[in-house]
Amino acid sequence: MSSRRLCPSYVRAILLRRCLGLLLLLLLTGCAGFSQRHFIPVDEGTSREVLDRLRQKEASISTLKGLFQVSISGAGIPLSQDLNGILAYRQPNQVHLKGYVRLGVPVLDFHREGNHYELFLPAEGKMVSGQVNGTRQDSEWDQAVLLSLRALDAVLGKIAGLSGSDAQVLRDDQFFRIDQMMASRDESESSSEVWVRTWVDVPTLEVRSIEYFQPADDLVVSVKCEDYRAVKNKQSGEDPPVRLPFSVRATDHRLMGGTVTLNFREFILNAA
Repeated sequence: MSSRRLCPSYVRAILLRRCLGLLLLLLLTGCAGFSQRHFIPVDEGTSREVLDRLRQKEASISTLKGLFQVSISGAGIPLSQDLNGILAYRQPNQVHLKGYVRLGVPVLDFHREGNHYELFLPAEGKMVSGQVNGTRQDSEWDQAVLLSLRALDAVLGKIAGLSGSDAQVLRDDQFFRIDQMMASRDESESSSEVWVRTWVDVPTLEVRSIEYFQPADDLVVSVKCEDYRAVKNKQSGEDPPVRLPFSVRATDHRLMGGTVTLNFREFILNAA
């Protein structure tokens, strides 16, 4: 039986081909993994049905009252403790929030009417006001306010741009993905564009996440919705319950970002 002696260059060539083959296999495996999350545009009928169902859910909430605990934290936010709160909402954009520390001592009183909001801080005797869709932040509280409003919008099923016709709906086997553009305007009347990406569960049409991007594809704010529960609609005994998220977390992903987490204990929907 004879044996062939391989020269070093031939051995190196064999090893190089094997390494290249292994690398190609790994790349193909990775591509196969990404293809499992590949989103494709839906047809016009499906797009219209998904958007209509989401609009109907938002429209079904005429009033909402809730008890919650809020955790606020972040480098630029002046309050980092848990508060108990009361929410009162009336369609379309009237929101009243009160926050308390232990023993029922009031810490903040927030009111929104349309695009304008006011925040009263009793302990400081201070009033902060601003625009919901503005880009300016004139106080250290503005960031916490805007994060809280993003979280509340998710609870109420309010998706920016849903009334427009520019929303693009895509899907995979688990989620519908709604991509759309939202204009933001500050007090100087200069405007900027923000991309909004909403992730909606296919079987239930429940909002799982809302992401806000700058035009350079930088993630600015994300909102996560969890713990959906059925809430009885008191407007009519015949109307089916509305499923609402009892845990919502809004995170600012910028350098001085913060986080606001709302954990609800009770909702009262469409009470007289």
